[in-house]
Amino acid sequence: MSNIIVTTPEELRAIVSEAVSGALPKQVSTQPQIDTMTLNDALELLKEHGYPTSKAKIYKLTSAGKIPCKTYGNKLVFSRKEILLWAENQTQPKHDSTKISLALARSARRKK
Repeated sequence: MSNIIVTTPEELRAIVSEAVSGALPKQVSTQPQIDTMTLNDALELLKEHGYPTSKAKIYKLTSAGKIPCKTYGNKLVFSRKEILLWAENQTQPKHDSTKISLALARSARRKK
């Protein structure tokens, strides 16, 4: 026959709780990341991703409408996704073969 185990209700709850928590996958409580940020947060984000810039440059770009932003009252508000996409689109490869070819062609024409 099987062995009989005598336990208190609290011990039984603890044993069952431990067994259940070990069997179920851990649930990570992920809070949704807020997409909007202030000017200072946008500067920090750009710096973290390798696009350092100044406040003056951001103000100049926003007034010209060249950077995606919104206003809340008199404060600038940026979208994390949009600002990173904008920064990525601003980058250019260092050695673009078409520009090199055009520069060589111009140089050759001048030497005639």
